This record gives sequence, structure tokens and C-alpha cells, in this order.
Amino acid sequence: MNLKDEFYRLLLKIFYKSKYNIKVKYENFDPKRRDPYVLIGNHQSTHDGILATIYLKKPPVPTVATMIFLNPTMRFFLTKVYKAIPILKGQTEITTVRSMMKAIDKGKAVMIFPEAKASYYGANHDFVPGTSKFVKKMELDLVSFEIRGAYLTSPRWGEKNTKHGLIEITYKTLIKGEDMKNHTNEEVYEVLAKAIPYNDFDWNRERQYDYKPKNRALGLEKVIYVCPKCNGLKTISTKGNTIRCSNCGEIAHFNDKCFLEGLQFDNLVDWSKLQQKEIPRIAKEILYTYGKMYEVDTNKFTTFEIGDVDIELIEKGLYVQHRFQEYSFDLDLMKGLALTLKDGVSFDYLDKTYMFKIKDPMLFYDVIKYKIGG
Repeated sequence: MNLKDEFYRLLLKIFYKSKYNIKVKYENFDPKRRDPYVLIGNHQSTHDGILATIYLKKPPVPTVATMIFLNPTMRFFLTKVYKAIPILKGQTEITTVRSMMKAIDKGKAVMIFPEAKASYYGANHDFVPGTSKFVKKMELDLVSFEIRGAYLTSPRWGEKNTKHGLIEITYKTLIKGEDMKNHTNEEVYEVLAKAIPYNDFDWNRERQYDYKPKNRALGLEKVIYVCPKCNGLKTISTKGNTIRCSNCGEIAHFNDKCFLEGLQFDNLVDWSKLQQKEIPRIAKEILYTYGKMYEVDTNKFTTFEIGDVDIELIEKGLYVQHRFQEYSFDLDLMKGLALTLKDGVSFDYLDKTYMFKIKDPMLFYDVIKYKIGG
């Protein structure tokens, strides 16, 4: 890295250390090493990619979903400081693998988040099975980046981060490169399957750290859409640490350890499971929302704002009204459905990519995914 890149990394390190209470530990891993290896990590927050690199002398090259580059700040660091490998929509997995292999040939380590997306509820997503095949093929050291507390400190949907929230990071060598040939693909997969899972709520039951949040609930209505008391849809609102339902009044609040009080469960993982059970019922209804519509250029990482729109989801169609123009999207023709940044739903349709910033992105994502059989 040149002096300018080192300066940016130093600024980032100072910024994150002033913002959060970060504890770092290395197990059978030298943070000053400069040779190639494969770093895999669990994915709790949008900050994970930066946190994984600022404590290493020679940062690995990360693979990052294209839509993350739409954020100007992230685009700057991922193109100017860390030179990330974008996973472009429309590209095959082979293209991404080739880019990683080129980085390794140049003597660089590479970083992969097998879950592909940051957590919304505090526990891990399923991970992409192809990761184990790549790791096996490279015959390099497999190193894990295990993070705990990042979700409770800065959830993806949150409007405000918790200042000085505890984040614990552990680097650990899982398989040495010279031993990789002695492992089958299935065995490498099992190693990954044990390394990736996490649940930040379960972690803090044992850790018992006082986060003492002030605005933990803000933004929760982006991902929570069913009231567990009255089963009402889109009745949730938030203020500070408090969660309200328009039918039931105040139903819960986050305590000092970021657990929920007032409901039959104390965490968002269980709340998300409750919502999933309701999706077949919700999918029978006509859903309405509003927001802004964008057309996205995934090669130039730019967006063109079409404008304010009204949106209806009816059976197998998504209908969008912008002034005097109506757009209609057949759900069966959608590809690459994804949640983008904090409040976006994006998808490819024919030869274009669209993104909608709405107040209830998880509801529309879940129902569309259910209707197209995802």
C-alpha cells in the first residue's frame, strides 16, 4: 500500500476506535503476514469489511456486491483504498473467481463473506456452498474473521449506532494451506459451516455487556412488519428505544443489553421467524407503499432518480405509478431480487436494474420472494 492508502487506513482506525469499543484477538494467525491466504468472515453489519482489514498489516482484497458501491462513501474506500472486487449483476460466479485468482497471483490475500449479505435480525444467513470449492482449489491458508457485537452496535436497519458498543473480533487459522489437499470439499464445507454461524443475542446472554442504547429502535419498521400481539400488518412505529403498534400502543422496548422487553420473546431472530409464518397469509393481500424509484447502472455504480412513485403488489405483478407514467413488472421475469443498503429493494428486469427506496423494504422483499418461489 502507498502512503496515501496507509494514511486513509490510519484515519479509519482512529475513527472506529473512537466510535466503538473494539477488542481484537489473534489465534494461530500473524496479522503482519504479507503472503496470500483466504479470509472468510461472518457478516453482522455493513462495517464488517472495513473492520476486517484495518487490523491487518496487508489488507486482503474483498469481494463486494455491486449495490454497496452506490453509497458514495463506501465507493470511495472500495475503489481508492481497498480496491475491492465488485460482484457485478449479470456476471457469472466464474468471473468473480477469476478476479480473486488474479489477486492471489499478485501475492494478495482475498476476503469473502460467504453469507453474501449483512444480517437483518442478528443471526447468520445461509452461506453460498461454492465458497468451499474455491477454498479447496486455492490450497491456501483458510483464516476466519469472527465478529461479535457488531449487530448489537450497528444493525443494518438502524438509524443511530450505539456509541462505544462492544465489538469483539477474532482471527483464527482454520486449515493450513499445506493440509488443504488432505481435506475433501465436504470437509472444507463442514469447517466453514461451523465457523460462520452466530447469534448476537445469544452471544450477549453470556457476555452480558451493557450497550445502553438511546435510539436502538429507530428504523426497525423497515424490517419488522407484523405485530406479535394483534397480528396487525404495517402497524409498527418506533421512537428512541420504544416500539409501538397503532392498534396496541407501546408493545416493547430495548433494554441496556439490547434485548426486547414486553413480548413473549426477547430478540429479533424470533420476531423474524414469527413474520415468516405469516407470509402465506400476507401474500394474498394487495400491498401498497410509496417511495422513490431509481434506474441503476451496475457497471458505472451510478443511479438515475426517476422520482416519487406509488407502488402496488397485486398477485404476480408489481405496479408502479410515476406521475402520468405506469410501470408494470411481472414477478416471474424478475432476477437478482435483493435488499439494498438500508431501505432499498432492487431487481433486474429485462435489460435494466431498478431500485426502490421505500419505508417497508423487508415486507415487499419477503412477499415477492415468496411469490416467485425464492
